[in-house]
Parts: sequence; structure tokens; C-alpha cells
Amino acid sequence: MKLTDINIRDPFILADDSTGKYYLYAASPARLGKGFCAYVSDDLDEWSEPIAVFAATDGFAAMDEFWAPEVHRRNGKYYLFGTFCADGQTRKTRILVADKPDGPFAPHSRSIAPDDWFALDATLYVKDGAPHAVFSHEWVQTGDGEMCSVRLSDDLKAPVGKPKVLFSASGSGWSKSPEWNDRSAPIYVVDAPFIYSIDGVEFMLWSSWSDAKASAYSVGVAYPAAGKGILDGEYEHCLLKLPHEDSGHAMVFKDFEGRYRICYHENNSVVGRERAVCYRIGVENGKVVVTE
Repeated sequence: MKLTDINIRDPFILADDSTGKYYLYAASPARLGKGFCAYVSDDLDEWSEPIAVFAATDGFAAMDEFWAPEVHRRNGKYYLFGTFCADGQTRKTRILVADKPDGPFAPHSRSIAPDDWFALDATLYVKDGAPHAVFSHEWVQTGDGEMCSVRLSDDLKAPVGKPKVLFSASGSGWSKSPEWNDRSAPIYVVDAPFIYSIDGVEFMLWSSWSDAKASAYSVGVAYPAAGKGILDGEYEHCLLKLPHEDSGHAMVFKDFEGRYRICYHENNSVVGRERAVCYRIGVENGKVVVTE
């Protein structure tokens, strides 16, 4: 099947050198049950039917929501960072582990954020060999969503120390309170952090609303301030120009031909029409640029 045939939110593509295949991770469709799945491709053009890579059982701690899986290879293992929720619990990000990119994945870590936080969309960032999780402290709890980081143990089983707030959504200068907000005060969304470096330019992608209208889901870029690192909490913020509006939850990978690609979903506001897209991405004059 083609990408345009797959209804998906929050796509993540792993280009796995060990198998020579691309793995597109997503929440499982209803026919596969609760959990996560992967679509597999040799060329980013034709994709397999979804295969279950994690099937939640009745004994699993969360059975209601399975969001935003992303998979990273580290020390010969594959680690799936996912967002989970169960009735009466706060939303949590936990890490699963497998020996192969197509699973089966098994529970590995406890929540990487404090248990009373609504946390989602964690990503892995490694600095000087030390692993960190960067995640969203959700607007449903904070009003003004916060981007946070926390050091992880070397085995990725637990956080080490307390989370650090890197920035708030409103502090970006471009995030707006959406029209669907029914609170008396404005809210600002922080979604989908992802850190990457191209040609020595390090940046963080993240998503929010850039206008009040429902179809204004957008991708922003946070560049570390001069002389600062990506986790130091000082940034230059800007919107990333994309081919189409109403798009978000982006990540970047290098394909097997050595080209950089950005992947995210379009049609964010139209339920049932969300689709993953892949475009070329590069650096011009020190800034990342997306081309079709």
C-alpha cells in the first residue's frame, strides 16, 4: 500500500541499517487490538499491511490510549517511547524494549515523568553518551504547555533526578490559543519534541497551534541560542514552512541513499483523513528548510 492509503497520526520512521528496511510506527488499528504496530517498506513508496509490534494484555498498566510511538536503536536493542493512559490515571510516557525492530516489544521502564504529571510524546536525545528524554508536560495540567527534559539511567529504565523545564509554548512567540479551547483562560499546546542535527545545525522540532483556527496545527523549530546547547533552555524560535497547512508531529531521518527526510502527518483537523508524508529537508543559511 501507499502512504496515502494509511490513516495515521504521529508517524515515526526508523531506517534500520541491520535489516535494510524502513519501519513506520503507529498506534494499532482496531483489528490488531490495543497497542502499537509497524508498516514495513524497502523504498518508502510501497508499504506492508500493519503488523503488531506491541499488543497490550489485560495486565498492562494502561489500556485506553496508545499514542505517538517512536523507536530508537541503542546498544543492540530497540526502545519504543510511547504515551499511555488508563481510566483514572494521568497520561504517561514509558519505554518498551525489543530485540528486533518489528518486536515483540515488552515493558521496560516506569514513567519517565513524575506520576502526577500529564506527560506525552517523549523522545530520546543522547548527549556525550548520556541519554535524556525530552517530553511535553501537557497543557491540560499546566495551561501553558511546557517542554521538559530529564536524564535517564544508562539502561533507560528510569529517570535520574527531576525534570527540567526547557521552555513554555507561549514563550515561543508563535504558539496561539486555539479556538476549540473552552476554558476561560488561553491555553498553549506543546506537542511532539524531536531533536536532530544536519550539517552541524542542531534543532528541536515541536508542534502547536500557530493561529486560533482549528486547522492551524503547525511545526516550530527551536534553535539553541548562541553558545548554548539544545538542553540549556535558551532558544531562537520560529515556524517551519511546510508545503501544506494543518500539519504537525514531525521527525527527521536519513534514508538509505543518505538524504535527509522529514515525516509528519497532514490534515490534522480532519478525523479520518490524517496521512503521513515524507519530504526532503536540509539546511540553508544555518536554518532547516523543507522541500517537496
